[in-house]
Amino acid sequence: MIKTIDRYIFTELLEPFLFGLGSFTAILSSSMVMFELVRAVVLKGMPLIVALQIFLFRLPGIAVYIFPMATLLAALMAFSRLSHDSEIIAFRSAGVSLFRLMIPVAALGLAVSLTNLSFSEVVVPESNKAATNLVITTAVQKAPKIQNNVFVPEIDEGKLKRIFYCETVQGSVLNGVIVQEFENGRLAQIINAKEAVWQQDKKQWLFKDGIIYLLAESGEYKHLIKFQEQSIAIKYTPADFYAGEKNTDEMNIGTLRKFISSKEKMGVDTTDLKIQLNMKMSIPFASLVFALLGAPLGLSSRRASGSIGLGISIIVIFFYYITTFLAMSLGEMKAIPPGGAAWLPNIITGAVALYILKRSSEK
Repeated sequence: MIKTIDRYIFTELLEPFLFGLGSFTAILSSSMVMFELVRAVVLKGMPLIVALQIFLFRLPGIAVYIFPMATLLAALMAFSRLSHDSEIIAFRSAGVSLFRLMIPVAALGLAVSLTNLSFSEVVVPESNKAATNLVITTAVQKAPKIQNNVFVPEIDEGKLKRIFYCETVQGSVLNGVIVQEFENGRLAQIINAKEAVWQQDKKQWLFKDGIIYLLAESGEYKHLIKFQEQSIAIKYTPADFYAGEKNTDEMNIGTLRKFISSKEKMGVDTTDLKIQLNMKMSIPFASLVFALLGAPLGLSSRRASGSIGLGISIIVIFFYYITTFLAMSLGEMKAIPPGGAAWLPNIITGAVALYILKRSSEK
């Protein structure tokens, strides 16, 4: 059962948390997205409506970093107010310890962490993918680019399913197309076509002037089928042939694990990918350690206004991401394991939070 003290402190945390969400959204969206899109509209002629769509698609990816910041600000400002109005002294006089007051703070941090993790797993990969596809599609429609000798593998459940090759890609047309299809690790079929045209309304490719070669299990030629036009439903769109290497921001944890597994089978060093995998969990849980750090910082800062609290939060976040950069560098150099590189900033921040809280409780 939630006690009155927990409801009271949670209420104190809620208003600055919402203030933090709005403030940090404005700051980060301007620095990470808005400036880039304004340049695209002014210098490259991107339609304003497309820029607005891309901005909205990229907001969820920014929100993953905003939630921990807002949690830090909420704890800092709430406990600063309680300390300034001597309510902390009143709580302690009534026999309520600082560690007991941290229960609703930790509960908020954990709730935000779990929400952030779910959000980053379900919403963020799809929104980032939609933003990337929109950028590429717009560029293709505006001035079709030409790419030569494009290879795109399709991996399904860790196994190679298809390999696409085309001599050139121009807009939504593939020229000199070869598709190799695999079944249970063996080459089962080869499609050779003069060109393939993307049919936007049907969401499939129309292969033209081609031959389908069917292969026996022994690998020998079995049969061929000539065609003038053949519709083939494959999951790739024209944007995928311009996107190049997959972006980890467009994958959830399960997809990224499979991607890492396929890369390892190809003999690729996956250290960076493993760090990114662990960071998909460590960044959301930064909300918990930031909540634990913000409360004791608020006790020492007394009455912190919104601007002062925002400033202190930015300084803390700056040092957190410096630590993250150094930890990732150590991970890249394989001085520490990928999991350690991703979680080390949280461990350090949590340790500092407990140290400051312990010092504050002894006063």
